[in-house]
Amino acid sequence: MRTLLLVLMLAMCKVVCAQEYDPAPVNLDPLSLEEMENADVLNSPHVLGEGDDDYAEEVQPDEVLDVPRDQTRVTVLGYHNFSETAPVTRMMMRTSAFREQMTYLRKAGLTVISMQEFLEWRLGTRTLPARCVLITLDDGWKSVYTDAYPILKEFGYPFTLFLYTNFLNGRGDSLTPEQVREMQANGATIGSHSVSHLYPTDWKKCAKEGPEAYAKLVDKEFGESQKKLSSLFGTVNTFCFPGGYHTPGMVERMPNYGYVAAFTVVPGKVTVTEAPLAIPRYMIFGDDASVFRTAVDFRVAQLGTVVSTGARPGTLPAKTPPPPFAVSPKPHETVAPDFAHITAYMSGVAGVDFSTVQMRVSGFGRVPAKVDEATRAVQWVLPCRIYMPNLSVHVTWKSTDGTSHKAEWSFSIDPNAPIKTVNSIP
Repeated sequence: MRTLLLVLMLAMCKVVCAQEYDPAPVNLDPLSLEEMENADVLNSPHVLGEGDDDYAEEVQPDEVLDVPRDQTRVTVLGYHNFSETAPVTRMMMRTSAFREQMTYLRKAGLTVISMQEFLEWRLGTRTLPARCVLITLDDGWKSVYTDAYPILKEFGYPFTLFLYTNFLNGRGDSLTPEQVREMQANGATIGSHSVSHLYPTDWKKCAKEGPEAYAKLVDKEFGESQKKLSSLFGTVNTFCFPGGYHTPGMVERMPNYGYVAAFTVVPGKVTVTEAPLAIPRYMIFGDDASVFRTAVDFRVAQLGTVVSTGARPGTLPAKTPPPPFAVSPKPHETVAPDFAHITAYMSGVAGVDFSTVQMRVSGFGRVPAKVDEATRAVQWVLPCRIYMPNLSVHVTWKSTDGTSHKAEWSFSIDPNAPIKTVNSIP
């Protein structure tokens, strides 16, 4: 009997110890990147620290649902060259680091979409989840085929190759058409990156020769590239500006070649409102993980997500005094999710130093509110519909004598209220 009791006690100890020392998974959702930074996970050119795979369990939502078009935001990632041994540079990324970034997208529950899905969403014929990623790779380096493609294929991620045709010959470090076709059969879409990847100095020099010479060069670099790539790989209708350099003279001629979307190197999340021929894109560098961290940071609250950015969603204490000026939405007012802006009308406050005015909103932290000294209004236009149950607003400023002031109020959001705004089509 004693032996049996000892066996049972040992078994229970093993269970308790296993539970006690089983490390909790790290939440890799980009909505809480501060948590990762505090854990020192991202303080290296790699996105995840060595050994993180041991405890970073995959975070998968039960079901990723599509949302109304104006609630989706897409982050476009731009890559160049890869190697596990060559010196890391801005354009040369460690293959293992690229794998870590692709792993991060999976663990964070982000939806990787194809270029076709992206275009259909932009044109209004499809909906997507709230947080999406579009992967693009520029130029046509052979390492895309040898290093990046196997990883993308393993993850089942679609991607877009922006190729410039003078570099599509298989010599040196360039891809061959056959390699491109193989990648096409496994998730790749082809876009144009011009004929010869000219530098801004080349374009500026041509501009001095007059509008006819400039139009001719645009026809060559943009038009001939589209024709050759279409003949090799099927219809090409997207373009990526080499180095991000573009001018009105380029953009106005792009529809002539059948392009429906063109990408820049200006960072930012894509919504349905950006100009179709000047779409933001994050260029991901091999020697700096910070851009990737910014690119996958979707901390603007949507669809009821509660975000920790230094201010918590919620109502203020009941004894909080009302603002000394009119505000919209009003304190304790209930609004629909598509309310357009948060505004403080400070016309009744004397001696405001408007250079010091700041607005913070729970769930968003400090927001880019515009200050109009002529009307004395401070306004933040909402980037999306908001489905959190309530928000609190904090406006701070200093008087011309240096005295600090703060006004606060909160209001509620009814997620079932009728929506008055409609999706816009670019």
